[in-house]
Amino acid sequence: MTATSDENNENQADGFFRRLAERQPDDGPIHSRAARWIRRRFAVGFLVVFPLVITLFFARFIFGLLDRWFLPISERLFGVEIPGIGFILFIIALFALGTLATNILGGRMLDFFEKKVAGIPLLSPIYQGARQITEAIQIRGTTDFRKVVLLDFPRQGMRSVGFVTREFSSPTVFSDQPSALVFVPTTPNPTTGFLVALPQSELEALDITVEQGVKLLISGGLLTPAQLLHGRPRPTSADDELAD
Repeated sequence: MTATSDENNENQADGFFRRLAERQPDDGPIHSRAARWIRRRFAVGFLVVFPLVITLFFARFIFGLLDRWFLPISERLFGVEIPGIGFILFIIALFALGTLATNILGGRMLDFFEKKVAGIPLLSPIYQGARQITEAIQIRGTTDFRKVVLLDFPRQGMRSVGFVTREFSSPTVFSDQPSALVFVPTTPNPTTGFLVALPQSELEALDITVEQGVKLLISGGLLTPAQLLHGRPRPTSADDELAD
């Protein structure tokens, strides 16, 4: 991640809490303003600490769970209980599974396992849902997307967010003018969607990174970058210029 995207994320988070604290106007008697000021700070403090507590809770839970799972192995190998050995063995197991899955034999074994799981009624939707989440996370780091754009899709006047995958500066079968291929993902799972070919003049580039665009889609619009919250200046038409 670049320094620019880090700064954008920090500014977006900082702006969210600041806007939340200043949502209500500070008017009325001084004791009412003071009470509102205190309530808003408590609310913002709760929103700040809530994800931290959840993260620490799950981190501790997973750490303890791994230690309990691998406790018999550590006692058998070393004769004593070693705190943290479960996490270390888990990291080694992840590396081993990644190495196995990236070779031909391991890939075939993984495909066989997925086909078997897909045939189990109760486990299949759980596994497939988890797979879609991992694919959605993986798409964040893709380098195939060039930029985020707005386009009229699926009809004129309805704006959709898309990702430019390829641009053509000369005439092609898609258009006799400079055109582009745009992937319009579905939400909240951006691994499926539509491939649209249209002239570049019909695209409006958004001032956000590809990662911000994917976050916007996965969240269903909840994580809207701050750059998109400002109105655009109305373009000056020929009639306006004549009137002036």
